[in-house]
Amino acid sequence: MPPRPSLAWPLKLLLGCAVALAVCALLLGGLELGLRVFGYGHSPRFHRTVKAADGTTWLRENRWVTAPFFAPEIIRRPQPFRLPATKAPHTYRVFVLGSSAAMGDPEASFSLARVLDVLLRAAHPEINFEIVNAGITAINSTVVRGVAADCAELSPDLFIVYEGNNEVIGPFGPGTVFTPFLGSPGAVRTAVALKRSRTGQLLAATARHLGRGRPAPADWGGMGMFLQHGIPAADPRLAATRELFRDNLAAITDSGRAAGASVFLCTVATNRRDCAPFLSLHQPGLDAATLARWQELFTKGGAAADARDLYVALPLLEQAARLDDQHAETRYLLGFVQLETGDVETGKQSLQQALDLDALRFRTDSQLNAVIRSFDTTPRDGVRVVDLATSADTSARGGVTGDEFLYEHVHLNIRGTYRLAYDLCGPIEEDLRRRGLVRADAPQPVWADLSVVRDRLAYTVYEQAMIVRELFARFEKPPFASQRGNTARLHHYRTMNQTAALLLQRPEAASDLRQRYDAALAARPDDWFLRRNAGMAFTATGQPAQGKPLLEQAVATIPDDPDTLFALAQAHRALGDTAKADEVFAQLRALEPRYPGLP
Repeated sequence: MPPRPSLAWPLKLLLGCAVALAVCALLLGGLELGLRVFGYGHSPRFHRTVKAADGTTWLRENRWVTAPFFAPEIIRRPQPFRLPATKAPHTYRVFVLGSSAAMGDPEASFSLARVLDVLLRAAHPEINFEIVNAGITAINSTVVRGVAADCAELSPDLFIVYEGNNEVIGPFGPGTVFTPFLGSPGAVRTAVALKRSRTGQLLAATARHLGRGRPAPADWGGMGMFLQHGIPAADPRLAATRELFRDNLAAITDSGRAAGASVFLCTVATNRRDCAPFLSLHQPGLDAATLARWQELFTKGGAAADARDLYVALPLLEQAARLDDQHAETRYLLGFVQLETGDVETGKQSLQQALDLDALRFRTDSQLNAVIRSFDTTPRDGVRVVDLATSADTSARGGVTGDEFLYEHVHLNIRGTYRLAYDLCGPIEEDLRRRGLVRADAPQPVWADLSVVRDRLAYTVYEQAMIVRELFARFEKPPFASQRGNTARLHHYRTMNQTAALLLQRPEAASDLRQRYDAALAARPDDWFLRRNAGMAFTATGQPAQGKPLLEQAVATIPDDPDTLFALAQAHRALGDTAKADEVFAQLRALEPRYPGLP
């Protein structure tokens, strides 16, 4: 028998590599399967399925959805929700997607999702609206992309995408503290796939244990974590960030459309009029003499602007801007003075330039909003751009959004939330008619006004006091602490805090709170948030006997919300039931070991 011809060495090499790759794939697949079987790591999916005691099946949030992107010490949690596993007929299911501004920071009880729920139910009581707040603090479109793909499995009718603020500082952005920067959509998708796997979670945990890789913050430090991560406007990585943003938005729209949902891509409202830049950088290459002259003009112009000597400030700041046209705060002061002296269009441009030059990139800049608007130039069935940013500007003083709609740089107050929700109602009404949930010839609804929303959501003095207290603590810390205008802001919030405390100390305050919460609960008896909030308010204002049953009802609906459990434990303790308080505290400790205030 003649000998077999030997294989050429290139073919041998190719076959050897193929076998090695197959073996590696089998080993990695086996490792991944084994980790899943033995319960290592966390599912990265947005939702989970649970069964209630009565056997009803519900869809709930997955508290670990962001685990692939954040160290355990700083993991960000989604807002609680509960949906029937099977969508009932005549139901309109909406998912509001985005980060903290979409979520409703600092208090999600008054978020875009919640305000929309009030407006739509009041206009169409015959429709069952299910509106899920899918916003999560500190994420960006890279994470939203995965959340949207998961939500597409839950029979959605509408995706509302309100995202853009965290593109630079969120996972894989050039200014992030969470992950390395990756410069292409393909590289990010590969990294996300690895991080979402149990094998990737094991590798990340091992690296943390060995002290390797990018060090993570030991505690959540809010915006102060990014102080050393300024990104100048000329940084080429910003172009890659915009490319990734566009790619992610396209994928989000594809997920929604494939599931039969309409997709609203919303431009993002930012505070340009009343929020100075957080970090200003000088134009590269300025010599010492030029910098000295700029400093003189900037100091004098800023002092004149602060003193409202606007026509003294204007030429000084114009000269300073000509010497250094990259300094964000110079542009901001110039824009403020231009706006106040009647040069509105130029002032608006200068204020936008100031935001675009701000090196701490917490706000959606003009180019990121332009990416969102670009989806209007290449129309897709079921996809609509809703220009909320422009709408907010048209309703704002001077045509530039400021404190009338936003607490600080991007987070909406109740008036701003109502403004944006109102602007979404028209497009939603069109979608309801297109789907046959509302007759095409039905009269146009009259949308409820802001006072109705405040009453239905129980936006009480107590709730406002808690928001003011949270914001006051925020403004005392970096990056707000060194921001221009923060002294006046702190004074304003200190006054509001004192006023709220005095109002809550009035003899009639307790009965007023009961009436407000009772009226809200009568109008929305199935609102879990209302029961939790009322129970927390009663307990905190010395009425634990009124608070405890409401908190127990809230726990019966959502048994694993840390805030509810903490308030319930406090109510038990205030009523003298120490054993029950310790039991609830133990539940909370198992759920959230680092929860503030745990005994």
